[in-house]
Amino acid sequence: MRIEKVLNNNVVLSRNEQGEEIVYMGRGLAFQKKIGDTINPDYVEKEFVLKDSAMAGQFQQLFEDVPTKEVEVVKQIVDLAETTLAIELSSNIYLTLTDHIHYALLRAKEGIDIPNPLVFETRKFYPKEFEIAKQALAIIAEKLGVQFSENEAGFIAFHIVNAEQGNGNMEVTMEATKMVRDILTIISRYFGQVFDEDSLNYQRIVTHLQYFAQRYLKQEAHDEEDEFLFALVQGKYPKAFQAVQRINEYLLKSYDRPIDQAEMIYLTIHIQRVVNDKKA
Repeated sequence: MRIEKVLNNNVVLSRNEQGEEIVYMGRGLAFQKKIGDTINPDYVEKEFVLKDSAMAGQFQQLFEDVPTKEVEVVKQIVDLAETTLAIELSSNIYLTLTDHIHYALLRAKEGIDIPNPLVFETRKFYPKEFEIAKQALAIIAEKLGVQFSENEAGFIAFHIVNAEQGNGNMEVTMEATKMVRDILTIISRYFGQVFDEDSLNYQRIVTHLQYFAQRYLKQEAHDEEDEFLFALVQGKYPKAFQAVQRINEYLLKSYDRPIDQAEMIYLTIHIQRVVNDKKA
């Protein structure tokens, strides 16, 4: 494998046998290297295939504009996230998080702190990612000398969640978080209860709602319909089903699209479980 373009001392572009463009990352990987030189595999710490020429162009532009030390910080944060979560994040995070942190640093120099209206929900619904993001702030403070507020931790956590779920659109992740918050509020107000957020069934409904919100916003519908099961849960759990009807009204008003039958079944069952926790 040979270097096709040096982006900085730690990042190069190359091409595999299938003709796909690849990004190789590693400390000192491209030090004193030029186009056509062989890449030393011992220095490669991370590699990923670029999906298309547009993505390759974005990488080139970004790494030309962003200082090497910022790129190194982003790699350290991504490595931390992947190790902590035991998952390989979407390679797109190197683009999105590098870009985000770069401009956050520029804003910080001007004394601008962007408010994050979903920081509470991020901490609540994505505690692991939020904790990683707080560690990321410590890394940024140590390596780049800038101390960010928890608003920034919330934004970084969103980038991690986005990369976990393979989303290309940060707005979907943020809108999904708002939707989960609103749905949980509807359920709590309908039953006049404050639910135990540490209970297993509460965690289950939060997880279900996170995936539901993503599917809903991406307009991914369930193919299966089960009229018998639909009628069964409607009759067996009437209050939980009525809560789902309230949720459906909210979604129709906010997004002009109803919940499909399968989702209504799953939501009814999850709501019934979390309500039973409170009764117990």
